[in-house]
Amino acid sequence: MGGVALQRIQVERVDDIDGSPANHTVTLALDGVTYEIDLNDKHTQQLRDVLERYIKSARTLEPEPARSTRQQEREEKQARQANKQLTEQIRGAAQRTRDHLSKKAAAQVAPEPVEQPEPVKETIFDTPQDEEPKPEAARVPAVSMPQFSSAVD
Repeated sequence: MGGVALQRIQVERVDDIDGSPANHTVTLALDGVTYEIDLNDKHTQQLRDVLERYIKSARTLEPEPARSTRQQEREEKQARQANKQLTEQIRGAAQRTRDHLSKKAAAQVAPEPVEQPEPVKETIFDTPQDEEPKPEAARVPAVSMPQFSSAVD
């Protein structure tokens, strides 16, 4: 096996009371909290002796039966479906709110219609046939012509 390094991991249990080598790991629970402690033979026996009278008077609880894989899958599927429906409801509410706010903003920003003046048709050189001709003084050319003067006085 070229290039493969082997490792050996050794776990030593140490007595949590005095640091000596431990032979036992004891699990106990009190007030809903589970504890685990590593003890040597002497400390394990002392703990059992202290708790013996309480253990004799206590009830043993049956562990909850493990859920079947099918039951767990069914519950997970139901939870996903509920989450999906909730997400759709939230998105729908958000879209309705967005639409409402957009309409509200558009109503506030919409400019009032400005009346446009009707276009005026002016004919400078041609007079419409249904009107009478105006005197020459009243007609003003659209472009003013440059005026020239002589430099001789």
